[in-house]
Amino acid sequence: MPGRTLVMWSIATALAACGGGHDSPADPDAADPGIDASPIGADVAIDSGPIHGTAAGDLVIFEGIPYAHADRWAPPTPPIPWVTRRDATAFGPACSQANHPDLPQAEDCLSLNVWAHADAKPRPVIVWIHGGGFVEGSSRDLTYDGAALARAGDVVVVSLNYRLGVLGFLALPQLAAPDGGIGNFGIRDQIAALAWVHRNITALGGDPAHVLVAGESAGGASVCTLLAAPAANGLYAAAAIESGPCGAVLALTTPTGTFPAAEGFGIVAVAAPLGCTSGDIAACLRAKSVDQILGLALPAYYDLGLPIGATFPVVDGVVIDQRPLAALAAGRAAVPIIVGSNHDDASVFVYQLGITDAAGQFATYLHAIGQDAHASALQTLYPVATLGELGAATAYATDVAFACSAQRVATAHVATTYHYELERGVPNGPLAFLNAVHGFDVVNLFGSFAAYQIVPSADDLAVSATIQHAWAAVAHGEPPTAWPAAPLFERLDVSSTSAAGSTWRDGRCTQLAALGLLGD
Repeated sequence: MPGRTLVMWSIATALAACGGGHDSPADPDAADPGIDASPIGADVAIDSGPIHGTAAGDLVIFEGIPYAHADRWAPPTPPIPWVTRRDATAFGPACSQANHPDLPQAEDCLSLNVWAHADAKPRPVIVWIHGGGFVEGSSRDLTYDGAALARAGDVVVVSLNYRLGVLGFLALPQLAAPDGGIGNFGIRDQIAALAWVHRNITALGGDPAHVLVAGESAGGASVCTLLAAPAANGLYAAAAIESGPCGAVLALTTPTGTFPAAEGFGIVAVAAPLGCTSGDIAACLRAKSVDQILGLALPAYYDLGLPIGATFPVVDGVVIDQRPLAALAAGRAAVPIIVGSNHDDASVFVYQLGITDAAGQFATYLHAIGQDAHASALQTLYPVATLGELGAATAYATDVAFACSAQRVATAHVATTYHYELERGVPNGPLAFLNAVHGFDVVNLFGSFAAYQIVPSADDLAVSATIQHAWAAVAHGEPPTAWPAAPLFERLDVSSTSAAGSTWRDGRCTQLAALGLLGD
């Protein structure tokens, strides 16, 4: 099993392998024949100028609104204002990324999209942050079409782009911001988007006092990071962390587990291969082309049981002043939080790694991820006689990367926490063999089954409605009826909407923590 960077925290990679796809058309002006392009109710004035969206029955959709301007390795700045009505009927380009060369993309990519209601009633807002391992993804992904969620939840939905990979998270002192912060350009982008929502969402029928910031995978990790970011305080009233590893945050000058120090990673993995290690390092790096930067072969690390790159947020003392779990335990971000994972979150990644049910495959997997020292204990904790070789690897990676992180957040957070696990798997289509796979909660939240060639049954639609209504309830400032009212720490089995079991993941998280395998 060769070491490599896991480039997509999504079920999209498996779908592509099965011959499917889910990005919006490459032509940003491609029309949806099911939408009425009537301008009625589609003209709105925001703080940077007037915009024109698309009327879609009871909704008005605004796409590609610039919320900030991005210069390379600099904090986002306000967009250049305009006077003439700006078209907001097509998604903006994705942020620059290596893995989707056919996707419209740009460095100056900071746009967002809004699914608003045509009437004037103020509604809570769900702000969505996409996943993609901090190296890829965009808000134009058809998975994140906000129309169904806006209608089902009676909310305004906002999705956004943020800078990715080396362009979003390179942490070198030579690239320090005027405020002294290092790295975290992508997190600054997300904060700028939340600030835009705070300033402008009233004009689009949203209530800035009721904003739920939500995301999945790297988006969930982003939400966890935002909860520890002082500048984001006051820009949200609730949060949802879906399969987001909150430990995906680097320290500036010291390693975190086997993840490197952010500055050392920047020198060894970025500056040195680009020939920028002496003289004016910042000028040298800024002179490189996008293709040179995106073409870097970044090393992979296995702390999360999977090969992951290290273009992560960093505790820089300015944008992020402490690790997320410590911040939550200290009482920061004392707002209601939804946090959870899928029962088989890591199945897609283990599948990508080529693990099968052949004898000895779990041991092979443990060797490949550098866990020889703990192999005996882990083989006891994940018995292949019960789980199977593939099932043991999937359970371990799911625990380390996603499920135990969710439990630790729910335990650390001092305010109301709604803890869930999605146990119902993909019912049909090319991904059904992956069961309750990474990203399937997102498909349920947005009702985007068609994007993954899934034909939902009435029961599947009922589960989707449960998730939509639960997230919307928290956005409205109410407890979701799908969770029991007490105690504080709850599990939701959305297969049956009943509280299931008292031992989370068969007690394995406690034992993994004792082995020192969960980090912080």
